[in-house]
Amino acid sequence: MAKTSEQTFFKFIKSPLNYPVSVYLGLGIIFAVFIRWLCIPNKSVDYKYFLAPWYDFIASHGGFSALKYGFADYTPPYLYWILIAATLLSGLPKILGIKLFAMSMDFVCAFFTYKIVKLKYPAGRMAIFAFLAVILSPTVIYNSSLWGQCDVIYTTGLVACVYFLSIYKQIPALISFGVAVSFKLQAMFLAPLLLIMVLKKRISWYFLPIVPLVYVILMLPAWFAGRPMPDLLLVYFNQANKYKELAKGSPNLYQWIPNDFYNIVVPIGLALTVAAMLLLAYLVVFKNRLEITQDRLIHLATISVLFMPYILPKMHERYFYPADILSIIFAFYFPQYRWVAISVQLASFFGYLGTPIYIKLFAFPLGFTLWFIVRHCDMIYPKLKAKIS
Repeated sequence: MAKTSEQTFFKFIKSPLNYPVSVYLGLGIIFAVFIRWLCIPNKSVDYKYFLAPWYDFIASHGGFSALKYGFADYTPPYLYWILIAATLLSGLPKILGIKLFAMSMDFVCAFFTYKIVKLKYPAGRMAIFAFLAVILSPTVIYNSSLWGQCDVIYTTGLVACVYFLSIYKQIPALISFGVAVSFKLQAMFLAPLLLIMVLKKRISWYFLPIVPLVYVILMLPAWFAGRPMPDLLLVYFNQANKYKELAKGSPNLYQWIPNDFYNIVVPIGLALTVAAMLLLAYLVVFKNRLEITQDRLIHLATISVLFMPYILPKMHERYFYPADILSIIFAFYFPQYRWVAISVQLASFFGYLGTPIYIKLFAFPLGFTLWFIVRHCDMIYPKLKAKIS
């Protein structure tokens, strides 16, 4: 009897697949928290020259009343957290207070990823593995806990938007998108999908004002503090004119174009992006009558957040963050194409490392990855006998 029990024990130890899913989840969360804790002391360039000075400015200008000044080039919703960190959480180390919100949102983003994958796999462990894939993703860890950046915040809004679209809840989807846009203009990377959903009548056009309404509502605290509303409405316009680089560490096609052609290439790139977005909508909506199933929704969402930063000029290395998350979801929906997530993650990660030659080189496999997922979308190529439809 003892021998049998011993054999069973060792068999359990040798076969990790036999572990309860709670073991994977618990160990994964513990490791994710631990690695973030190790990363907290790192002071990135953005932390030194932007985040920490913003914190100090708020602390030295009366807390809430500091919001009346245009001391930061971010929209107020993110500054509200800096306000909380500099006042209510002032007892914490400054760097922890600043990074805490984004690091916490890593897990919220993972939760919505879990919810989306759960729609594909109602039973089993796949949704938990998707949750773990997000919180343990190198770029997710790098962005929030090492750099103290906040790309996970607007990306969480985008992933929530995709989830609510998946369950046919268009108002919560638009609210989520509005929140995302209020934090970062890069939330517009999901715009091609939303355009398709409107044209396919999955989103009613008369609900679209929800998006700017959410933006205005989130600007109100700063307006109450005394900042003029025109300033609040023009934050993104001022951001767009601040950096004069075709590509700032982003592994896209502009890596191979000299910055000397900035004034010529930028308008061409913007026109190309608009044309590509309209062409995508035309092919999906008017060239076929296929229904947008859940699998197709994830496919289109992944295309949307990948092709936008790839063909837009003036992109930073962090702007593939939504593609990092959606590619993970894509890999769970279409496991035969797991390499897509690996390709996106690697290209994005080397952008963070900042080595110019690697960034340039990874623009090619990332471009191939984009071509591949477009080419294998049966809503774009209706006659395609897609294995993933």
